[in-house]
Amino acid sequence: MLLIGERLNSSRPVVLEALRKRDEAYLLKEARAQRDAGAHYIDVNAAALLGDEAQALRWAIPLLQRELGIPLSIDT
Repeated sequence: MLLIGERLNSSRPVVLEALRKRDEAYLLKEARAQRDAGAHYIDVNAAALLGDEAQALRWAIPLLQRELGIPLSIDT
């Protein structure tokens, strides 16, 4: 069984705000907590940013890849 951490979803107001502000500390804290709880993948969704989704993902994906050591699931 594979577990996918789903908490980095921009439908959650706190994540939406973190993506807008480029809050590295929040995204990494949330992602690491999911990884440490056993997630094999971290889902990343920035769809609520609408026209800024691609730009937010271009910022967040390299950050998370560099820091987590597990694959991401890009949810657009």
